[in-house]
Amino acid sequence: MRHRTKTAVVCLCIIAILTPFLAAIAISEGIRRQSMASVEAGGDLYLTFDEFGRNTAIPLKYLDEVKKIYGVTKVIPRIIGRGYVQNKLAVIVGIDKENLPKSVSCVSGRMFEQAGEVVVGIDLARHFKLQPGDQFSMRCQQRKLFNVTGLFSADASIWSSSLLFMSFKDAADLFGKQGVATDFQIYSLPGHNSEIASDLYGIFQNEPYRVQDKLMVELYFKKGFMLKEGIFSALYLVAFALGIPAILVASGFGLSERKREIGIMKATGWHTLEVLELISFEQLLISLLGATIALLLSITWVKYFNGVCIAQFFVAEAGMLPAFMLPSQFLPLPFFLSFFFSLLLTMVGSIYSSWRASTEPPVASMKL
Repeated sequence: MRHRTKTAVVCLCIIAILTPFLAAIAISEGIRRQSMASVEAGGDLYLTFDEFGRNTAIPLKYLDEVKKIYGVTKVIPRIIGRGYVQNKLAVIVGIDKENLPKSVSCVSGRMFEQAGEVVVGIDLARHFKLQPGDQFSMRCQQRKLFNVTGLFSADASIWSSSLLFMSFKDAADLFGKQGVATDFQIYSLPGHNSEIASDLYGIFQNEPYRVQDKLMVELYFKKGFMLKEGIFSALYLVAFALGIPAILVASGFGLSERKREIGIMKATGWHTLEVLELISFEQLLISLLGATIALLLSITWVKYFNGVCIAQFFVAEAGMLPAFMLPSQFLPLPFFLSFFFSLLLTMVGSIYSSWRASTEPPVASMKL
């Protein structure tokens, strides 16, 4: 309160540096948690064919053989692809109704039951103002009309906002791929994945197949997170490097006035250790205030403004303002790290200069 201008300047510097950092960490953790939940809810093994080192469609003729393997509890064939609804790219999932994920629930209408019926993600429905009972066609097969039977909002996944669920047969007709699936989603008894993989080798020993388990899918997700976080960190490091000198300079703002104040303290009987204790407590309060305001602003930025301008660093094609609810998770550790970081910077910018002023004769300090 004695140095309001200095306190305000230092707090603003701390807030400007920490707010994007806390918001980015929260978004990254939210997407990570959501992705890991999706992996855990998925199959234990994913079976596809391999062509030139990448996944390709697997023929449905192997479905019955895979189901008969000991330890396999359920096999779900799926068709997953992308297509344009007018000018907007959508993800199409062809799957039998009984195999739909439990997280998918209609907020309006019902699930598909007959040929040509689809359920649409809430973001896609809002973009085209679709309602149950409407019809639309897709660019890859404009002669076929799809009937919207329901709108779903799978809040457990940000990728569901532009999804289309339809029957497996409709998806096969849409893409013109009969008798194949994108993959087989295999559910197994605990501890049987190795035996199942061995039996799959006996079935596909003359075919280029690929088996991936949950651990491998989880590694793919983590690799993607590291890439996204690395891009953001590289850009943020520039602003971070510019912000550190700003805090150090701001911490010494009004140095002449502070020297006179310290000179008066020394003249009235204060010891050097007491002066440094006072300065340290001031920096503690400033750092706590700055870090707390930065946390509140980052929560407001992510929760109420949906991570505008920053979401595109972590979610591809999200744009400046995401049309879906951005996942986030604010943890205590980033806040405490931010607080200790700001405390370290403010202490470096003030303790040494205060110590120099407290070791000078009080008369010399009060003359400044």
